[in-house]
Amino acid sequence: MCSNKLMNIREILGHSRNFYLIIAAYAGLHFTLRLFFSPVLGTDDVEQAICAQSLSLGCDLRQPPFYTWLQWITNQIAGTGLFSIFLLKYSLLAGTYVFLYLAGRRLFREPLTAALAALALWLTYPFAVSVHQGVTHSLLLSLLLAASFWLALRLGERRTTTDYLLLGILLGFGVLSKYSFAVYATALLLAALSLPTFRRAVLDPRILLTLTIAVSITLPHFIWIEQRLDAVAEALGKIGQGNPAATEHGPRVATGLISLASAVLQFLAPFWLVLLAFHPRAFLPLRQVALNEPQQLAGRVLAGSIVILAVIILAGGAMEIKARWMHTIALLAPIYLFARVEALGEAPRRGYLATLFAVPILVITLWAGQTYLAPKHGKPTRFHAPYDRLAERLRETGFNTGTIVAEGLHLPGNLRVFFPEARVLTPRYGHFLPPAKSAGQCLLVWETVDKTKTVPAPLTGYVLRNWGSLPNGETTYLTEPYHGTQSVKMEIGYLLLPGSVCNR
Repeated sequence: MCSNKLMNIREILGHSRNFYLIIAAYAGLHFTLRLFFSPVLGTDDVEQAICAQSLSLGCDLRQPPFYTWLQWITNQIAGTGLFSIFLLKYSLLAGTYVFLYLAGRRLFREPLTAALAALALWLTYPFAVSVHQGVTHSLLLSLLLAASFWLALRLGERRTTTDYLLLGILLGFGVLSKYSFAVYATALLLAALSLPTFRRAVLDPRILLTLTIAVSITLPHFIWIEQRLDAVAEALGKIGQGNPAATEHGPRVATGLISLASAVLQFLAPFWLVLLAFHPRAFLPLRQVALNEPQQLAGRVLAGSIVILAVIILAGGAMEIKARWMHTIALLAPIYLFARVEALGEAPRRGYLATLFAVPILVITLWAGQTYLAPKHGKPTRFHAPYDRLAERLRETGFNTGTIVAEGLHLPGNLRVFFPEARVLTPRYGHFLPPAKSAGQCLLVWETVDKTKTVPAPLTGYVLRNWGSLPNGETTYLTEPYHGTQSVKMEIGYLLLPGSVCNR
């Protein structure tokens, strides 16, 4: 019986239409579960709830703005709220799988291999788990990376002016999705120059059209950065550095290189372990596996990305590289490794197929268990936070519209969902000040542990910098239990002021 089921899986994945239906079902199921399990936004989602209030060339100084632009457009179509935020996210996730599959169709003889290479992301922690908890920019980066690699493969087969134009668009918006896209783009260029078929595509004069379009797309944002260079450099400089004065350059470089190797392995776990268990020959030395040029391109992009990041570490001495940053390096690894599997003439093992489909079921089961069981044991997560109840309590106090100034990111981001008609600001994005939607009122709000009778310093400073004064008012506190428990509670303090305070 088990053998027959696995044979059916092979037959199902061998047809393109079935693959697309599987991806649509997978994305649709997770979209529905995300809405059903919790009304709370994840880490990166809260940033987009804040930043997508208006179109601008920058909001979070550490990230480029393209995801925010897409979120703003989605909000105009689907409204502001959880539905809109998760609609964009799971559309991008589905698109990533589709373009990896399309790239695989150009690399592999069998559609089944292309499907397995794309679905291998089910076996990586960032795509199996993290993407459902709050990934945004890295998800858009993944889609544009997969799409640009697919287009690069097509340019190796045929060179049309339209494809050069499209490649410029993808590369430009790729950089505007996440700055680390430049690492992949550089590796793609070097890999293409190392292979005769793709070298001809790169040296075609129409590549100037590609570069012109890419530069035109990115230029306005980089002009914006140049005008805020010190602040942007400070924000980016904190990423991955730890304590720069902690060690000398040599030990820091060694730590960074070890961190890089560890991050790649962590990103791809447990996929590489599962593949090693059922297809160990995929890890044979290079000279023992014969790959064609398109398949070699995938491997050389992968290797080139690792080398470029290693050079950056050698130059800058970065101390810590995190697994969640490895999309530009590791996303194409399953495609490359399955090219080796197919080149060796190996059919998919039953154990691999069983694991591939068991892991998503396990993830959903654990997700449901955490949602419903963790609070009962007094250990609620941030997804159980009672932002919806606190928002309702704030409405009962008289605030309906106007401007909310909230400390941190999770509080203002989640309040934005429940007050879509209000402008929501935070000192964390001190330079981001979209226009007020209406006069309304001015609500200062913060999460608190100690019941102090004063507004926290970051909020006070933010109001004084932007509007010049902070009238006296009575601080009030609201407390609500986390969802699913009565033993753990969240408390917020708030100060309700006339709208004139923060609408000037």
